[in-house]
Amino acid sequence: MERARLRRYLRHGTLPQLVAFEATARLGSCSRAAEQLHQSQPTVSIHIRKLSESLGQILFERDGRGLRLTAAGEEVYETCRVLFSTFEDLDDRLARRCSATREAA
Repeated sequence: MERARLRRYLRHGTLPQLVAFEATARLGSCSRAAEQLHQSQPTVSIHIRKLSESLGQILFERDGRGLRLTAAGEEVYETCRVLFSTFEDLDDRLARRCSATREAA
């Protein structure tokens, strides 16, 4: 990916925004996501609003008292799942490397 296209993902603290978005999508509520993330509800809402603005897409629609993902939100949610899984895999590989280094010493 060319750097100009990456810039919008990197300059606005996108990772915390994606964490707030993923929790909200999974739980269906900013309040429940905030509780799970140990953040205030307004903080989670701001993260989602900024992510939405950065991407130029509406990510959630109101559904009664909860939230429902839009088509764009579904795409972002799937990407979050892949991205977070990649980070977990990286963490596992680094832990194995660290463990192997300690055993060799």
